[in-house]
Amino acid sequence: MTKLNEIQGKTHLKTEPLSQRVERRNPEFAQRLKSAVLDVNSNQHIADDSAEAVIQGKMGIHEGMMALGKADTTLRLLAQVRNKAMTAYNEIMRMQV
Repeated sequence: MTKLNEIQGKTHLKTEPLSQRVERRNPEFAQRLKSAVLDVNSNQHIADDSAEAVIQGKMGIHEGMMALGKADTTLRLLAQVRNKAMTAYNEIMRMQV
C-alpha cells in the first residue's frame, strides 16, 4: 500500500496549493511566460509518470488520460501564446519609425 501512495502522490494532477500558485504570479510578462513554461513542463512530467503508472497497473486509465489531456492542452495553449507573441513581434518590426 505504501508503494501505491507514493505513486499517487507523484502523479496527482494538482501539483501545488493554490496559495503558492498565487504567490508565484508576477505582473511582468517575462515572469508570466516563465511560469507558464514551468507549468507546462510540470504537466508533461506528470503525464509521463501517469502513462507509466497506467502501464504498470498502478493507476486507472481515466486518471492517466486526464493527465495526458491536461498536458496536451497546456502545451497547445503555450504554443498558441508563442505564435501570437511572434506575430506581434514581427508586426512591430515591420513598423516604420
